[in-house]
Order: sequence, then C-alpha cells, then structure tokens
Amino acid sequence: MDPASLIPATDTLPAAGPWFKALLIPCFAVHLLFMNALLGTGVIGWIRIWRSDGTGLEAAGAIGKRLPFYMAFAINFGVVALLFLQVLYGHFFYTSSILMAVWWLSALVLVLAAYGAAYWLDIRFYRPTGVRRLVWTVMIAVLLGVAFIFVNNFTLMQDPGFWPRYFENPGGTLWHWTDSTLFPRYLHFVTASVAIGGLVLALSHRHGPKEKIAWGLRWFTSATALQFLIGGWFFLSLPPGVRTALTSGDGKATAFFMVALCAAMVSLVFGIRQRLWPSVAAAMLTVPAMVLVRDAVRGIYLEPFLDAAQSVAQPQYSPMAVFGLFLVLGAGAIGYMVRLYFKAKGAVVR
Repeated sequence: MDPASLIPATDTLPAAGPWFKALLIPCFAVHLLFMNALLGTGVIGWIRIWRSDGTGLEAAGAIGKRLPFYMAFAINFGVVALLFLQVLYGHFFYTSSILMAVWWLSALVLVLAAYGAAYWLDIRFYRPTGVRRLVWTVMIAVLLGVAFIFVNNFTLMQDPGFWPRYFENPGGTLWHWTDSTLFPRYLHFVTASVAIGGLVLALSHRHGPKEKIAWGLRWFTSATALQFLIGGWFFLSLPPGVRTALTSGDGKATAFFMVALCAAMVSLVFGIRQRLWPSVAAAMLTVPAMVLVRDAVRGIYLEPFLDAAQSVAQPQYSPMAVFGLFLVLGAGAIGYMVRLYFKAKGAVVR
C-alpha cells in the first residue's frame, strides 16, 4: 500500500505558512522550558525525598511548592503549540493520533492525575513520609509516561510509511516500536529536563547561599554532560539522509544544529565553572536552537509526503488581526499574574 494514499488533505491556511511557523517555534520553546522545569525539578525533588537522613526534605518541599506553577504554564503553552502544529501538519498529526488513539486520549487523564498530585505536594507536603513519597512517585511515573506517549506520537506522525501497520492493529493502540529514534529521543528529552531543572533550582537560590546555587549547577552540568552521550546516540539513530542534512546537506538545518551544539558545549563549560548567568544565557540559546533543529528534522522526514497544493493559503487578515490583539492582551495578563504570584511568594522561595 502506498502510504501517501493514507494522508488526508489539509484545510486551507488562513495565512501564509511562515506566519504559523513563526508562532509555533517560540510557543513550543516556552512550553519546553516549563515542561523541563516541571519534570526536571520533579525528578530531582523525588530523589531528594528518598534520602534516609532527611536532609532533602526542605529542598523537596520548596520544589513541591513550585510544581503547580510549572504545570500550569507547561500545559497552556503546550496547547498553543499544538494548535499551530495542527494548522501546519494536521493531516499528519491527526492521523498519527487516531492510530494510537487509546494512548493519546489517556494522556489527558494522566495529565490531570499528575496535576492533582502536584497540588497535593504543594498543599499537603508535610504529611507522613510514606504518603508523600507515594504521591511524588506516582506523579513522576505519570509525567514520564505522558512524555513517552507524546514522543511516540511525534515520531509516528513523521513516518507515514509505518501507518499501514494499523491494519494489523486496528484498536487504536499502535506503538512506533520499530523507529530507531524512539528511545534515544525520549531519553534525550528526559535528560534535558533534568538539566534545565537543575538550572531552575540554581536560579531559584540566586539570592541565597552559594552552596545551593552550586547544588543546582551540579545537576545541570551532570545532565548536560550525559546529554552529549545520549545526543550522540540520538544523532546516529537518525536516517542517513537526515544526518547528512544536519551536517552538510541543508544550510539552515546545519546552521541550527551547529548553533545548538556549540551553545550546549558553552553552557557545560560555564556550568562546570559554576557561572550561573552565563550558563543560563547559553541554555536559553540552546533550547530555541534545538527547537529549530527539531522543526528542520521533521520537515526532512515529511518532505517526500508534502504537497505544496495541500498548503494553499487564502489570507484572512481580520481574524489574524483579532488573534494578534488577543495574543498581546493575553501575554500582558499572564505577565501581570506572574508578577502577582512572585510578589505573593516573596519573589524567591528560599
């Protein structure tokens, strides 16, 4: 069966594709930062509460107070990024979501469960040790499971050649097990989360003792160093054509890849030297560069299946103007709410 015959036609775009790409990239980068902060600090906090000497209780309690904040922003920016993804790649994304519908729909229930656990840890953290550890363990396990579901869907959407396997498993439980990038991509995401989580913890103690800043940076540097090994595995697992495009075959993709790689190396050097703000600056360059690399890789995967006629734009400027207005107003409202949040929390939780 020709996989291209399974790709549905997409709707007409209300504006030129680059406009939506320009919105997708930064929204996804912000979502990634909050999601990394949530999962990364969550993993670090989970490790701390299992210390038998009890020294990690204070640090874990402070982390637990921030989890609902990270969760709320990760979900909201994730929804925005998904909307723009669906505009540009809906004919691929909707299809892959249907092929694994059982797992994809279960992600909503799992996210709500993790959200509830995060609020429990915020409000009732100082409860019996066993309950606290159980709730935190469930939350981390659920978040890791949701991450795997998302990674599976995104690898599946860019591999229409795998879609005919649905006829062997028509129950909506299709996994993309045969994809060579599935596990290294997943571990790449999880390890990056721990790195950003360590950096977030270092930032949260920027006005506190230097020992706590150093503690966060040690998590950042250890995870970043591990990322080079996992990232190398991930790179080698990519199809040869994609690897060639990233290293020499595609000018933009190569440039993004080199910037991301160099920024990651610089962040590692500054992290080892315990330089907080240079580490933050380098990491803030690495994340959007990696998002651009991810977008380029997706384009390379889908290139054989993309039809320019499917992406015809019929400009509708008034809806776009209304969207832009509410985007600015919404950003202002969010900024105001964040300011009130930190003011209520005393700006820094020590």
